[in-house]
Amino acid sequence: MDVHCSTCGEPWDIYHLRHDAIHETHLSDTDKQGWFSLPLAQRLSPAYRAAFKEAGYVFGASVYFLLKCPCCPKGAKPNMDKVAMKAALCDVLGNDEDAIAAMMEDFGL
Repeated sequence: MDVHCSTCGEPWDIYHLRHDAIHETHLSDTDKQGWFSLPLAQRLSPAYRAAFKEAGYVFGASVYFLLKCPCCPKGAKPNMDKVAMKAALCDVLGNDEDAIAAMMEDFGL
């Protein structure tokens, strides 16, 4: 199942975002492993967001709400209509990442 970057439209496999993208960060192996044991609500804490941003990923309320990705051209801006739709889905579906991913795929987000 894929979700798309809000900026460049690149499709990203949800498994990669949930399990592999963390390994693209500069974090220590201990911090990377710790990320998997955190509740979903804490996985995008400021420290993890900073590490992901350095690796090229900028997330909204979920790791499936991809605002920018490593494929985005420098200076590109997110599509605000898609950002609004993704934000609404995350707001309504809360921490149900499976539902978020399914709805985003259904709507091509």
